[in-house]
Amino acid sequence: MPLPYARLADPTSYELPQTVRTPRLQLRPVTADDAAAVRQARGESYAELLPWFHELMGTPDQEHDLQWQSKRLAQAAEAAQRRERLPYLAWASGVCIGAVDLIPLWRRGQFRLSYWVRSSASGKGYGAEAVNAMIRISFEVWDARLVTTGHAAPNTASARLAQKLGFRKIAHQPLGCELPDGLLVDGIAYAIENVSVLPPLKVSWG
Repeated sequence: MPLPYARLADPTSYELPQTVRTPRLQLRPVTADDAAAVRQARGESYAELLPWFHELMGTPDQEHDLQWQSKRLAQAAEAAQRRERLPYLAWASGVCIGAVDLIPLWRRGQFRLSYWVRSSASGKGYGAEAVNAMIRISFEVWDARLVTTGHAAPNTASARLAQKLGFRKIAHQPLGCELPDGLLVDGIAYAIENVSVLPPLKVSWG
């Protein structure tokens, strides 16, 4: 098989679906108007999210602050318009239950994925459903060649989700992640190269 070449397409030429639907969820690009819902979700989940997202999170007061969240989401929405990030919020019955964020390397057809689920919605399969859907969008709408993700070794919930979705382990980096108290732990990386490994899921978008 010949090796692929970098792509020259303008990233802004790719569609940004305004709604991605699964049997239980709707995923939509973030907007500043979502600040109240995100404030509630992340505020509720601060202690659970902090070990894995501390470098990207604000203080407890900031995460509970409507203006801070609005500014953060507006910046994410602007990055999405430039196709530098592809951040989506996941909603179930009108409640924000988490988010999936993809960082694209358009020339390579690679997408780095991260996600979070609010505490009150964890353990219900929402994370797997949302991530499954956005991986499918990556391949079917954004022409992905590879979707990657990773986690700190102690994050067993993320490890279970990666295994459930059929990710292939591609790296184990000693001391690759730092926890909030400065403890260094190993990092684990995974990849998916096509949607055939994913569990079946009905997904539509528009």
